[in-house]
Amino acid sequence: MINVDFLEYLIEYAKTENLTKASKSLHISQSALTRAMQKVEDYIGVPIFVRTKNKLSFNDTGRELVKNAEKALEEMQLMKEKTVAFYNAKSTISIGAVAPGPMLKYGNLLYSTYPNKTIVSKVDTEKNLIDALLDDIYDLIFTSMPIENENIVSQFAFTEKLYISVPHSHFLSQLNGGVYFKDIDGQSFLVAESLGIWDDIIIKYLPKSKFFKQTMENLYVIINASTIPSFSTNITIPQRIEEGRINIPILDDDATIDFYLNYKKGHKQKIKNLLKLLGNSMN
Repeated sequence: MINVDFLEYLIEYAKTENLTKASKSLHISQSALTRAMQKVEDYIGVPIFVRTKNKLSFNDTGRELVKNAEKALEEMQLMKEKTVAFYNAKSTISIGAVAPGPMLKYGNLLYSTYPNKTIVSKVDTEKNLIDALLDDIYDLIFTSMPIENENIVSQFAFTEKLYISVPHSHFLSQLNGGVYFKDIDGQSFLVAESLGIWDDIIIKYLPKSKFFKQTMENLYVIINASTIPSFSTNITIPQRIEEGRINIPILDDDATIDFYLNYKKGHKQKIKNLLKLLGNSMN
């Protein structure tokens, strides 16, 4: 059986038919390159070179071998990629969402349902998520609208409502019955780095405000040490401890998002246990 590296050496040498250039490109010695090509010729069993005193050139058979070697390496790379993709499909659950809320709400459920699998999640735009779902990049996605596609199952999952979180000493704390975006426009806010669709909403409705983005790991620590307002939702409030703060609902219609769970019909068997548990926990 021929060494795959030797085929790569052969292809590289064919580019220039120059031992010095090829060996330098391959980071091997000229003698090692010469031995490798000789072993390829021995393996093939017919002459593939024309040898002169100062030159080693491919004959027609050698040039045909180089073409076939290139095809063989492409096939081997494709074989590797398909095998890795198969492994990932078996060992990974991939989830996309238009905001962090779905993973915050269902994250623990996912990890407990698939303790031996890797859970991969990403926040992206609605269009990108739908395209990726159709291309089998995601097993399921959460969008802010139902998807109308004969290959996709789409069902309501939960509603997320936006709040602002302020210290009891903040003047907005007196409006604990609720505020509108116009009431808080111009305030500065501590926010997480990637809020997905919520980013679009707060930027749209709070054009005069400043946003100090923080990593999720640092955000809650800074919030508890600061008097700067931040955002929370009915999903995040039960999961975090904020000392001396009050959560005030934002009353605008666009401060409420309905999330929909979507998956391809062909993926149902893979995630059937998860779908059953999610169905029991949806509200």
